[in-house]
Amino acid sequence: MLRRGFIKTLALWLLTLPAIPRRAWSGMQAAGDVTSPAPRLAVLDWGLAETVLALGITPVGVAEIDGYRDNVVIPAIPAGVADVGLRLAPSLEWLQQLAPDFILINSSQEAQRAMLERICPVRAFAVYTDQGAPLSHAQRITLELGRLCRREAAAGELIAQTRQTLARAGAELDSSRRRLASEPIYLIRFFDALHIGIYGERSLFQDVMDALGVKNAWRGPTDYWGIGVAGLEALAARQEAAIVYFTPLPAPVAAGLQGNRLWQALPAVKQRRVYGLAPFWGFGMLPSAGRFARELAAALKAQGNDNSPGAVGETAK
Repeated sequence: MLRRGFIKTLALWLLTLPAIPRRAWSGMQAAGDVTSPAPRLAVLDWGLAETVLALGITPVGVAEIDGYRDNVVIPAIPAGVADVGLRLAPSLEWLQQLAPDFILINSSQEAQRAMLERICPVRAFAVYTDQGAPLSHAQRITLELGRLCRREAAAGELIAQTRQTLARAGAELDSSRRRLASEPIYLIRFFDALHIGIYGERSLFQDVMDALGVKNAWRGPTDYWGIGVAGLEALAARQEAAIVYFTPLPAPVAAGLQGNRLWQALPAVKQRRVYGLAPFWGFGMLPSAGRFARELAAALKAQGNDNSPGAVGETAK
């Protein structure tokens, strides 16, 4: 039953994705897709940055590189890439000196367009919208970036790899979690000792969980980006739910988690059904989706942990 449910869920997701253009696949063997020079890109959104890096393109500049390395982690940004400043307030002087062919932004950064277009053409992409479905949007935008950067074959390959990763991770969970088939999870990020962000509808993580057949215990409201804000006590609403949290924890939380009475009283904590994940950017694209699928599968397959701050799964490379 569980396998049939997973296969049905995955099949429905695949059917809803936009078709990959024939030229993207037919170009996979074309030398031009590999040897044609890519445009010079300055990227102000980390999801777009991880995608162009996954396509084999090194941007000339990325915003807040240290933050990318702490949160997105993989694909790594090469040492020679310039940091162009804040995502919402980049250095115009630095961008001018880099002379990019295009500046890439997400749709929530549109207020910067007029200012940035004094330097070069700007391309904006909407992965996260009020309608949700960021995983589907990420595939479509990957194809658009492939065309823009003359890397259509690489874009097709990235989409295919992501599909394979989700299918593999779902199959692993299907075979190893039969006794936990009815166990939903809360996917959280600590803000402080008493407040958390909970991922749900309209988030990339929700789309991946749906594809893997993992149930989300959170049915509360979420914002534009797919995250809700709640007190720690919200995690007691469904006693059968496990808790999956992102590291690193804020320093005060990490120092006080073992002595946090509210945390220790939660059913999942008492029953050692708490799992830590490595750092993630919650608003990424296909590279983040694939890595999250692998990390989540590894965490849920584990026998549990000691409820102390830590990570399960892959490490940064």
